[in-house]
Amino acid sequence: LRSDAVRKHLAGIPLDQRGEDQIYTAEMTQKTYDRLLDLGLLLVQSGFTVILDGKYDRQHLRQAVLDAAQQVGVGVQILHCTAPEAVLRQRVSDRQGDIADATVAVLEQQWMEPFAPTEADWVTEIDTTQDLPSQIAAIVGS
Repeated sequence: LRSDAVRKHLAGIPLDQRGEDQIYTAEMTQKTYDRLLDLGLLLVQSGFTVILDGKYDRQHLRQAVLDAAQQVGVGVQILHCTAPEAVLRQRVSDRQGDIADATVAVLEQQWMEPFAPTEADWVTEIDTTQDLPSQIAAIVGS
């Protein structure tokens, strides 16, 4: 489940249309991640494996997922995908035909709250500059 798609759906914006600043407020972000979690829980409880694709840069957003997963008795893995800043800038610059609205300027303003000690058991670091088999091995080996 992709947070970009959920956000645009909630805002009533076609996926191929660029979102304006008002869909990136703290309130809209909370609505987006609440809906992402609701959809994820619905699918998990129907027997599906679910990936919640979002930046989850705030601890309270991650904690909501951890709490909900514990309540319904499903496992969770936090995949923290990393790459050097120059690589991230290049990837965002090169991106075409994608529903994400992020630009290099947006990327440079983003920051991530550190993982809390209570999250440590679920975090797997993925170096996305590695080849795909290495990335997959990091995920399934954890």
